[in-house]
Amino acid sequence: MTTRKTSDGVDLDIQDAIEGHQRFKQAFERDRAFFQGLAGRKQKPRLLWIGCSDSRVVPAQITAADPGELFEIRNIANVVPPSGMADDSVGAAIEYAIGHLGVDDIVVCGHTGCGGIAALLEPIPPERESHLARWVELTRPAHRLISAAGLPEEERLLETIKANVEFQLDNLGTYPIVADGVAAGTIGVHGWLYVMETGDLLAYDRESGRWRPLAGEEAGET
Repeated sequence: MTTRKTSDGVDLDIQDAIEGHQRFKQAFERDRAFFQGLAGRKQKPRLLWIGCSDSRVVPAQITAADPGELFEIRNIANVVPPSGMADDSVGAAIEYAIGHLGVDDIVVCGHTGCGGIAALLEPIPPERESHLARWVELTRPAHRLISAAGLPEEERLLETIKANVEFQLDNLGTYPIVADGVAAGTIGVHGWLYVMETGDLLAYDRESGRWRPLAGEEAGET
């Protein structure tokens, strides 16, 4: 049995995952028809969620989505590398979601307290964490923009997190399959921010350049 402790002394135990699965199996049996229905038909999610890998941010929980309703891409700092970069994992998932699953909307969602963005503010040892160092460089434009704005230190992290979502939306538009869908009116692209402290979602309005509370159908389309 593999166990390790957090800095607070809390056990993180693989056994917890095993026991959690046992509880899931009980829920599965109660909803067997639903789960078997999922297995018996092709997935047809309507929304592609591009978000952070942070374990505290659970897209299905935030949106109250059921299995089969979200197609997810998650990585450090909700990054969308520009089309044509060597890393194909994000681009392949975007093309699959649109071209094969027929999603209608794409959300790029950041969150408060993002460790990936915070990593920009401190040096990363490339000799020990070379992959992480290269990856967070994809968020560097947001850091440069906020640094140039001369904001107080206590505001920089949150504003960099927001700016990063905005830059990743720009990168998303470099994919022909996305640009074509937006131009044809078949794809909606949205920038959101999950506020962990309150459970709220903020939406980015590209026309005004402002972030506003998500309010039903009125908010967030870019």
